[in-house]
Amino acid sequence: MFRRTIAASSLILATLAVSGCDGTATGDDETYVEESPAAEPPCADPLADPAVLERNRNADRALKAAIAQGRADPIEEAQKAAAAGDFRLVAAVTVEGIDTRGFGALCALRGGLNPRMARVVTYYGEDGEPSPEPTDTASAAPEATREDNLVAFARAFNQALIADPAYPYRDVCRPLEAQEADAAGKDVGSAHGAVLRAISEAPKRAYGYPDLGPLQTGATLADAARRGNVAALRRILNEEAREQRKLAAEQANAPVKPGEKSTNRPAPKSAIDSPDLFGMTPLAWAMAYRRDEAVRLLLSHGASPSGAQCQALVDRDSPMQIARALGWIGMVQRMKPKVSEEDYAALAEEAQLADGSKAEFNGELAKLGDRYGKIFNKDEMTRHTLHFKIDARGGMTSCAFEPKTVSPEFDADICKLGRDVLEWVPARDSEGRPVAGEGKVMIRLRGT
Repeated sequence: MFRRTIAASSLILATLAVSGCDGTATGDDETYVEESPAAEPPCADPLADPAVLERNRNADRALKAAIAQGRADPIEEAQKAAAAGDFRLVAAVTVEGIDTRGFGALCALRGGLNPRMARVVTYYGEDGEPSPEPTDTASAAPEATREDNLVAFARAFNQALIADPAYPYRDVCRPLEAQEADAAGKDVGSAHGAVLRAISEAPKRAYGYPDLGPLQTGATLADAARRGNVAALRRILNEEAREQRKLAAEQANAPVKPGEKSTNRPAPKSAIDSPDLFGMTPLAWAMAYRRDEAVRLLLSHGASPSGAQCQALVDRDSPMQIARALGWIGMVQRMKPKVSEEDYAALAEEAQLADGSKAEFNGELAKLGDRYGKIFNKDEMTRHTLHFKIDARGGMTSCAFEPKTVSPEFDADICKLGRDVLEWVPARDSEGRPVAGEGKVMIRLRGT
């Protein structure tokens, strides 16, 4: 039908971020987000190691099974995870993405967490209901109690993990107070409120918290980079260089096995471009905190503007992209000679629809269906595109609907709807400056 068809077509655009998470039941051997280890590119990221991915996947299945059977102790599970070096927080998938806030933790990371950064134990659909059941379906406990038990477990687990002495990411993820978690928990599963109504408790930074505290014993390059501690960065880099020279000497003096060429032995790798759990390298963190001297020191030691080996310049967590997002144009220009012209040109971005804009457009589009559906051929579906010219402030300066339909009135009304409802984030050039550009929305039509 016309109304249903055009609404669903637009909804596809609105839900790309959670495709595959439709709230349907999954099998016992499935997880919510499956990743193929064989598909991972070579990378210094330990989470890209197929063995680590498989270990985490198995651990998550075991945890979900224990929760479902009501035998998971959150403190013991958190201690077990910390001992294994697994610092992923328990989270839920919602229509807005990965969410830990209703589970008692808040991570300051632009764009939010991705599935590899968390242990997903449930999915909340648009109706706000968890799927599958958080505990054994044979349990006599009412549904609300079962969900409460899941939330209580997740909060206790996350707070215990963050409090563990081994937890290395308190600069990025911190526990929420009980009342804050309750307020956020009410929004878990809400299509529109989950992000919008918990912002007041969010840190006032795109990446990490502002009150970092002193550098601790055993600090990493990332810890020092976040604080802009250049002396610590130099010390860690020098220690690493000495260790590399030592390992290289040991390899050079080691006997060569029959059939092995010494030149085939991998050289020791630097940690300078090793990403952490959040895909951030030390240079990315220094960039996120605008630590100018730390950035210059890391660049002088060969840190990559693209981040880790498996990352690209256009990724949201690459140092170059972070500098652009912060409007640090001078630093973007400083890194330009260190990247290829092709990669640099690819940083330019088209205009994008603002969050929430597509959902409102869907609703109004359905009303057009009620008015115009009978004039279209019901046996044939046609595809059309709304083309907009967008100025550097996100304003629409022109609209075209192509190809045109048999109804000039409909063509005019759908352009008017786009002008009235859609909001755009302007295009940006390679250095992050807002510029004029184009935007488009695809529409499929079929009559009633």
